[in-house]
Order: sequence, then C-alpha cells, then structure tokens
Amino acid sequence: MQMHTTIAVVVAGFAVAACPGNQGTRATDTSDPTGDPTAGTAGDPTGTSPATATADSTTADPPPTGTTATTAVTVTDPGTTTTTGEPGTTDDSTTDDSTATTITTGDPGTTTGGPIDCSDEPPIPAGPDVVLAPEFADFYKTYELGQVPGIPTDSRLGGCVISKDDPNVLLVAGDSETATGKVWAIEVVRGNCDHIVNFKGVAQLVADTPYVDANLALVESGLMFYTAWPINQIGQLLPGQMAPAVTTDMAGLGVENSVSGLGFVPPGFLDPGGMRTITWPGGKWYHLDRAVNGDTFTLANAQQTAALPFGPGGFAYVPKGSPGFEVDHLIVSEWSAGTVGVYRVDDLGDPLPESRKDFYLDFPSPWGAYFEPLTGDFMFLTWGAGQDRIYIVQGFEPPPPIPNEGSAAEPAITTIHRRLRARVRGRAAFERAIAA
Repeated sequence: MQMHTTIAVVVAGFAVAACPGNQGTRATDTSDPTGDPTAGTAGDPTGTSPATATADSTTADPPPTGTTATTAVTVTDPGTTTTTGEPGTTDDSTTDDSTATTITTGDPGTTTGGPIDCSDEPPIPAGPDVVLAPEFADFYKTYELGQVPGIPTDSRLGGCVISKDDPNVLLVAGDSETATGKVWAIEVVRGNCDHIVNFKGVAQLVADTPYVDANLALVESGLMFYTAWPINQIGQLLPGQMAPAVTTDMAGLGVENSVSGLGFVPPGFLDPGGMRTITWPGGKWYHLDRAVNGDTFTLANAQQTAALPFGPGGFAYVPKGSPGFEVDHLIVSEWSAGTVGVYRVDDLGDPLPESRKDFYLDFPSPWGAYFEPLTGDFMFLTWGAGQDRIYIVQGFEPPPPIPNEGSAAEPAITTIHRRLRARVRGRAAFERAIAA
C-alpha cells in the first residue's frame, strides 16, 4: 500500500489530546464528509449536553537501528576510583558526590568518559499564562515545544502519542473536532538524556480520522483508539491504514454526548487494562468493556461511575513514584476552566471527585494529555488557544508499558463487576434521594 508520507510509521503507542477555546462555547465544524447524518452542535460548559449525533458502527520493518549508546552511571564519594568500560580499563577520578558516567558507542570497548549533562531542556520556557500550583512548583518545569511544523497553523490540535515502533516519531491529531480530522507524524529531537527538546522536519499525513479529539490510545498490536467529538464515537485505526476500521456509536451504549477523552487503567489496579472514557462538557466518567473481534474490538456495557467538573478533556494516569504524588492520581485537562486538575483514584482506577486539587492554576485552553514513555515527560496540547501548540512538562517518572490486547485479568473480573454494580446501585439510590 502506498503511504502518503516520507516517514515510515506504523501507528502504535499511547496518547491524549484536544478541545475548544476558553470562552465557554465550542465552535465546531460539524459537516459530514460521508453524507451520514452525524453532525453535532457545540455544547455549553454549564452542563447542557450538545445535540446528540449518532452513527452506526462500521467495519470497513522496524526503523533501522543506529548507534547504540549505553550509559553506566556510578555515584562516587571523594577519592573513589571508578572502573568503567571494558575489563581492565580504569578511570581514576576524584569527585564531590558527582555522577560519573561512561558512554559506550559503536563497537564494544569504545568508550568516552566524563559526566553526562542532563540539561536537555526545550529552548522556550512556558510563559506567564502557565502557572503551576505552589504544591508542585518545586518538582516540575514547563516548556513550550510550539506549533507542529507541517500542520496548518489554523488547525486545532487533538491528542498525541509516541509511535510504538519508533520512539522518535510523535503522532498528533490535527483538525480536531472537524470532518477533516487527521493524524499526522512528526519526528522529535531528543537530548542526551532522552527528553524531547524540539521537532525535526515537517509533519506527514498518517490517516484521515474525522472528528478526532483529545486522546489517542494505543494497544500492543498497534491498534489506535481515538475519541470523536461532537459525534460521540470511538474510532479504531489499524496500523498502516488511512481510515478507521471501526467506529462505534457511543450513544447506542448509553454514553452522554459526547466522548472527549479515553485511556486504559495501568497495571497495579484491580482492572489493569480496563478502558475508560469521559465526556465534554458534562464530565461523565464511564467504564467500557471490550471484546476481541478479529483485529479490532467490540465495545459494550458502558457504565458511569463518576462525574468531574470544569469541562474535562484529555486525561492520563500519573506514573507511580512521580514527585508530589504519594498515592495514585489521575491528571485531567480542564478546558472549560483553563486549569489542570489531579484526582486520587480508587482500586479500579476511577477518580474520586472530592479529592480534586489544582496541578495548574492557569493553562491556556488545555485539551490533550499524554505521558511519553521514555522519560515520563508530560505533553499538553491546546485547543483554541490562538495558534495551537504543544507544551511539555519535565519531572514525572516514566509510565508503564502500553496494554496488551486482552481484557482485564480474569481472576479479578468477578470482584470488579461486583464492586462496580454496587457502586452503580449506590449512585442511583443517591440520585433518587436527591430527587425526592
């Protein structure tokens, strides 16, 4: 199959992404390129749902390895002799509690000594419109990567994710929330400690993904899930294909119009790999079941377990061990409020609404949200902030691997469903009591 791109990309990895301007209303191109009646209308962040638009479900060589750099890091006290490289090679050095490193490149036995300077930072610090909450300001730094070269400057950005097959290729949703939505690929430049510091070249088209929105989520096979707003769909894009293989009408599963973000529960919870989705503007949080159906999945059994405020879009689970997070948390882009919040999560990976606190007090129209796998750097994409751009946040731990194709671990299924049913019954009883 001839690909219209100069970058060999097989879609795979994880991602998050975009939503509308910060004035409370969402202007969206809802024209339908296929002629299906799937146009939707903008929502109201006060909680009024947009007009529901539906669509039927439809089915329609790794990169060459270059020079390998192996870094051995040894922390030494003053007067310590450090031995690195090949056996018999000794580098006598005196340090003041500094980090001594040896880089091996090319053929084994070829070494260069000396410390690595891990000051690989993007050149542009975030401006005054980006304000970290004081609780986290000592741990994290925010930088502006800027607009994505090759994506039209008037294009609204959606989710992003690193390619599963090339850690130096970033997949980005452009023309988010319009009929001309697309996924693009752009090479990234990494510093000497693997942090992303810049873009390289111009973005190339990967696939047409109408109405693509705030999260791109990859599984091990390379299949990409993505949300489509405002038509309330979840699409599935197979590796190497130019259009989605499956689109699922979420209204038919009982999901409020319209889904904006999605993701998977990481390992360490009762529901590892469980699928979650959230809506804008209502902030309804749902569990989704998925069953293997050939190369794709059948989605079913949407169950709401929480509701989050402030017009949420992209979300991601904070990697374990990240500074300032002693327990598990979810981070959420809050487009309607121009903030970013974090929530404690329960043993099923669901956010606890009462636990919310600010991560950013101010952020320009945040929508996409994604932890890149090599360094844990967090990537925010804006939606409707003038010329949309990508920000990157350093300081987090790396996230766990992307999920396998299977569903949640079988031994835990009964317990998960029992707890979920109890939670849903409890919510229904609470709502009946309020109504009374």
